[in-house]
Amino acid sequence: MALSLDYLESRKLEQCLICPCLGDRHHLKTLGMGRNRDKSMKEHFTVVNLCREHHSELHQIGEKKFSEKYNINLWKYALLNLANWLFANE
Repeated sequence: MALSLDYLESRKLEQCLICPCLGDRHHLKTLGMGRNRDKSMKEHFTVVNLCREHHSELHQIGEKKFSEKYNINLWKYALLNLANWLFANE
């Protein structure tokens, strides 16, 4: 399996960044409609976990307003998650 798919799989079943609910993986670097999510791609390294409610809210109000509302830097969490995964899998 390609490295990005291994990473994507590792992010499954993680808690939402905002609340204690189980989160869905949200790609900060969008994939675009119709792309095969089962294919290895660099965008998989930009996922953060958000529950269905917060994931929907982000799509409704946009990343900038969402980040301001919850005082959270989603890109920072994506990078920290990736770094932790890389060091754990040395």
